[in-house]
Amino acid sequence: MGKPVVLNMILGKPAELFSEDFRKKYEFRQNPFGKWLNEDELLSVIGDVDAVVAASEPYTKRVFDAAPKLKIVARFGVGYDNVNIPEATKHGVFVTILPGVNAETVAEHTLALIYAVARGIVDCVKSTRPETWTDVQKKYYSTHTPFELYGKTLGIIGLGAIGTRVAKLCAGLEMKILAFDPYTKPEKAREVNAELVPLERLLKEADIVTIHCPLNQETRHLIGERELKMMKRNAILINAARGPIVDERALYKALKEKWILAAGLDVMEKEPPEPDNPLFTLDNVIITPHVGGASLENFMRCDAIIEEQIEQALKGEVPKFALNPEAINYVRK
Repeated sequence: MGKPVVLNMILGKPAELFSEDFRKKYEFRQNPFGKWLNEDELLSVIGDVDAVVAASEPYTKRVFDAAPKLKIVARFGVGYDNVNIPEATKHGVFVTILPGVNAETVAEHTLALIYAVARGIVDCVKSTRPETWTDVQKKYYSTHTPFELYGKTLGIIGLGAIGTRVAKLCAGLEMKILAFDPYTKPEKAREVNAELVPLERLLKEADIVTIHCPLNQETRHLIGERELKMMKRNAILINAARGPIVDERALYKALKEKWILAAGLDVMEKEPPEPDNPLFTLDNVIITPHVGGASLENFMRCDAIIEEQIEQALKGEVPKFALNPEAINYVRK
């Protein structure tokens, strides 16, 4: 009998980054496609797998039907909108996440996006050459003047682990912090000097709106044309949560027609985006390829927890951070 098979779907993450003891116990396989997989591609590699370190590929009924040995889908992050939880449960497959583990890394990436947009860093770097030095200076002292974050109003949508950390970081800049989160109590908000307010007020008053809520039926297209028109004309929108929380068509229109000043995105409605996505034609949006959770420190924290959860699942135990502990009642022998 061979070793249990662990399929690692995280791009650019070799098996060597997991502990030596852990690697000795299992047969490690890497994502063979070198890209995020669609359903059919995932079906072609999942058949004899016992555990998956999962990225954003779709875990559907068809996938679970095709994976009779599968015991755990261990998400490398906190989002799980790509996993059909009820079907996982019916098939006896635990689905786990890493709650709060990436909060520092994503919060710092959020702050980097805010600074990059507010200061015009990307355009400035791309434009600056010895022969353009003076022209770029003129641009940034006249028509493209950056602005300070000090004293501005920050609006945080979603005051969970990441939103809370963003609030703490921005408090150091003496920003006024508004937050919208119907599931957070006022006393928790007060701990980070945030005021809980309705979404409409946040959108109307914030100079920077940053999104940190989960994607679900309540939040899909939470920010659309109506909401974007509520924002200040000199406001910026940051999304480091999930792409579909923002209606991209409405966002393109808002940026193109200057309803808002600019945007910084680490996520898109479809990932990877289509080559003809019009947002990439605009000069008032900065886009990074869903790397907000990427840092050496975060990977080390994540690996240790994922190793523990996979070992628990393969022993027939309920993993610590299982979203569906009731799957223990359906585990396949």
